[in-house]
Amino acid sequence: MLIRILAVGLAAGFSLGGSLVSAAPVSLTEVVKQAIDTNPDVQAAWREFLEAEQNVKIARSGYLPKVDVTASSSLVRRNYGLDQSYVSNEARISVTQMLYDGFFTSSEVKRLESAKKVRFLELLNQVEQISLEVATAYSDVLLYRELLLVAEDNLKTHVDVYKQIEKSAAAGVARRADLEQISGRLYLAESNVMTEQSNLHDVSSRFLRLTGFRPPAELEPVDNLINAEIPLSMEESLLEAYKRNPGFLASWYNVNSTNYGIDSAKSRYHPTLNLVGSYGSQSRDEAGLDNTQTEGQIGLQFSYNLYNGGADRASIRAALAVTDQAKDLRDKSCRDVRQTVQIAYNDIRNLDRQIPALNEHRLSSSRVRTAYLDQFKIGDRTLLDLLDSENEAYESGRAYTEAVFTQYKAILRLMAGSGELAEYLTVTRDEFDLTEAIRLSEAVYDPMYVCPAETIDVMSQETNILIRDTDGDGITDLWDECPDTPFDTAVDDFGCATQQQNTGDIIGVKHQSEVVIPFGADSAELDPKYLVKLEPMLDTLGKDPAAGVVVYGHASLEGESHYNMMLSVRRANAVADWLKVQSGSNEQRISAIGLGEDKPLINDISPEANLANRRVEAVVVVLNSSIDSPEYIN
Repeated sequence: MLIRILAVGLAAGFSLGGSLVSAAPVSLTEVVKQAIDTNPDVQAAWREFLEAEQNVKIARSGYLPKVDVTASSSLVRRNYGLDQSYVSNEARISVTQMLYDGFFTSSEVKRLESAKKVRFLELLNQVEQISLEVATAYSDVLLYRELLLVAEDNLKTHVDVYKQIEKSAAAGVARRADLEQISGRLYLAESNVMTEQSNLHDVSSRFLRLTGFRPPAELEPVDNLINAEIPLSMEESLLEAYKRNPGFLASWYNVNSTNYGIDSAKSRYHPTLNLVGSYGSQSRDEAGLDNTQTEGQIGLQFSYNLYNGGADRASIRAALAVTDQAKDLRDKSCRDVRQTVQIAYNDIRNLDRQIPALNEHRLSSSRVRTAYLDQFKIGDRTLLDLLDSENEAYESGRAYTEAVFTQYKAILRLMAGSGELAEYLTVTRDEFDLTEAIRLSEAVYDPMYVCPAETIDVMSQETNILIRDTDGDGITDLWDECPDTPFDTAVDDFGCATQQQNTGDIIGVKHQSEVVIPFGADSAELDPKYLVKLEPMLDTLGKDPAAGVVVYGHASLEGESHYNMMLSVRRANAVADWLKVQSGSNEQRISAIGLGEDKPLINDISPEANLANRRVEAVVVVLNSSIDSPEYIN
């Protein structure tokens, strides 16, 4: 069934025709399907699979009888006997049934059946690789189209400034040196546009090679890749890749196939036993007389080779060498998969941290450029200041765009390395079930012995300046003004000890008012879009002098507990500080408490649980001086 589905898919195509021409934007899935339908590498892999299927049938024929028919008619002339010239006719049919061949036929059937699975997995791997190449080319076309727009905007800005300086120079207001300076920058901006045009041409050419058609004018964005489910750890990604990567699984089955080849070679040491039957008729007897004769016989035919010049032993040694080679290739495939997944996963996580910083740089550079342009128009900024700000805005925008698309491509590489890209893009069917292959492979070989799922830490926490936190207070040493704070001490945003804010004296919840504010991963920054949820509390604090607010900070279960405790304190302080500033209330009315991992909404480590647990809960309470210690109030 599985083979039949694949045959229909490749023979009939994916109902997309020879090209993609549509007024609507073309999706990545449509492009990949079209490419797989027409790509020569995929078609060649499909032919190899068909060949392997026929080879199995050839091997199975060894179980069936061989039927041979021979017939002859000859003119005989001789100088003796009664009939010295006559026509002699003969016919014979023979049947040979193999009874025992030293398990050669059974070994060949097993070897070629395993080889057929290898060819099928190689076909799936080819589909996976072409999907990756096409998706990468698709992303690159989008990337360089966007970079070309950025370069064109940069050129337009330089042209506008050039025109302004040219007019000023002609009027004698601007210096000729300014005109020369803007001219040089203008030529550079033009060169940048030509560079991006060349880059776009090159990736479009690669797109054409892979798909057989030019990139459509409108391509759908690939933002949805960000929503792809990425494993929580590199080890989890590697284990998934070891189970699902079709190229890796093919290398496992290839070892099985070559093992059966050893059995086939060993069969040469065994005798063969056949059941042979025949029936023949001839029109003349041995004397040449016109006397029709018939003969039938049936019996056992035994054959045992005693010496073959050492060829049999050499065949076994050759088969053993082929098996060892297959094992080496299997181990190499395992290491290649590990490297691919490790690099892709590391790129994704690094870019998770880099992209927000690059975006802030881009936005900041854009604001500076706008401010400098306004100041330049009134003479408060020099031309050099303006041009430098424009160049920084251009480079920051380009860097941000490249980082975003680099992460897209890293996600593609991770999914392809895990054998999930074609399935994610829905270019394979549900019938492509690898369950049997996975089960058998795990029974034969454990990849953890050859290439365990290890994480590479090029820089430890102690040597990495970006994450080094000597006192473990959640503030990196780079920003920590008090890097020797005692363990488990509450600190402020500068890493210095701060007293846990007095929660006041609480007798109960006031107005049953509670607000939940979510926070980002490893962040204590209050998102402005959630401030509106705190406004009712400001009203309560303003109208009711007996009301107070207790802010409880929480963290997810992922990471070190002491770090999460410090992070929860910082989150609670962020909300409490905002309420104090906006309401003008004193320290006694607004309190912050960090609960760390003690009160999770979902007791688990997963994307959903982490998102729910990274939060702050603010509760309106009634203050009473007779109460010394607060309780956690739900």
